[in-house]
Amino acid sequence: MEALLLVLCCAVWLVSCAPGHENTYRRPEQTNDGWATASLDDVGMKEESLGELIARIDRKEIQNVHGILIVKNGKLVFEEYFEGYTFAYSGPWSSALNFRGKRTDFGIDTPHNLASVTKSFTSALVGIAIDRGHIQDVDGPVFSYLPDYSHLRDEQKNKITLEHLLTMTSGLKWNELELWLGDMEHDLIQLFLVPDPLSYILTKPVVTEPGTAWYYNGGGVNVLGEVIREASDMRMDDFAERYLFGPLGITEYEWDHINSDMIHASGNLKLRPRDMAKFGYLYLNGGAWKGQQIISQEWVEKSTKASVSIPWASLAGILGKEYADLPESHGDRYGYLWWLKTYQANSQPVDAYFASGWGGQRIYVFPSLDMAVVLTGGNYGAKQKEPVDEIISRYVLPAVQ
Repeated sequence: MEALLLVLCCAVWLVSCAPGHENTYRRPEQTNDGWATASLDDVGMKEESLGELIARIDRKEIQNVHGILIVKNGKLVFEEYFEGYTFAYSGPWSSALNFRGKRTDFGIDTPHNLASVTKSFTSALVGIAIDRGHIQDVDGPVFSYLPDYSHLRDEQKNKITLEHLLTMTSGLKWNELELWLGDMEHDLIQLFLVPDPLSYILTKPVVTEPGTAWYYNGGGVNVLGEVIREASDMRMDDFAERYLFGPLGITEYEWDHINSDMIHASGNLKLRPRDMAKFGYLYLNGGAWKGQQIISQEWVEKSTKASVSIPWASLAGILGKEYADLPESHGDRYGYLWWLKTYQANSQPVDAYFASGWGGQRIYVFPSLDMAVVLTGGNYGAKQKEPVDEIISRYVLPAVQ
């Protein structure tokens, strides 16, 4: 009898005590933002495990989750939001321990900081620039697009191509894993302090042969943003508005700036979660949205396949406790600014690629399941573990029949 009651409680979500959540599953609201909605049952997904997930979040057993969206068979079928804190690097509510901004009840129309999910958008823009003929291919030397910085070239740097920046195998010295983001010596933070960020990146010495070793490098992604500008004669945000956001019907967004004239191509783009889901579905659907081919299918396939292995074992010595969960919450392969991982669903392997950002921001794509999943969160603190892998493995994938 007790077991039956437990099952019944899960079936009605177990969230009646949580403000903002009803005690039954709700089909996502149909609005005029381009999404068609459906119920979980319509697409053959089960409610029970997702109900348990929402109950645990409401009981604070899983913390700092701001939003969960699921797109299945081309329909938005699940959408839940929670309260939390916006991201703030500094300010009256923030500290080096939690990076908290204002307390917010997140919802459909609340833009969220994507952190490094932004990198996958930059990858898409490089692909669009190639599709449109602004950039010839990924094999071109980086310095061929940046003539004003040709004086920084040397024999090794001449070997660095756009593909090396896309796969984080440029070999340029960078300290994005050695230091906590609150440390002012962190290379990414330095980009916001130096007079010429591009020169700061390209002045770095080459410490490994380009194309041979993966190392997380947001500096190289910001170089790609400037390559897009030089090749198209449009700043990256304007290029995105014309060729990506406009066609997707995305009107609410905010780019971060490294300085008054340089877009932060590696992080902190702000979007609504529903628009994050559009981007995930765009890739799931071979680069097309509403019948319009926005990105070539060739680029989608090429950029989301494994280009390089991630050597977590060799990086273990420099990963601090703040990054100890990286191997678990990410994968062991990397594409063009996309992560790759194989999950298990119903005892079967399921491949995924995903855009990943600090704090629990994710856009997952599961091609074999015809499913995309968006997660937003606020686990920014040094000791806070992102619960993303548990959410996907324990609750989302079991809901797929």
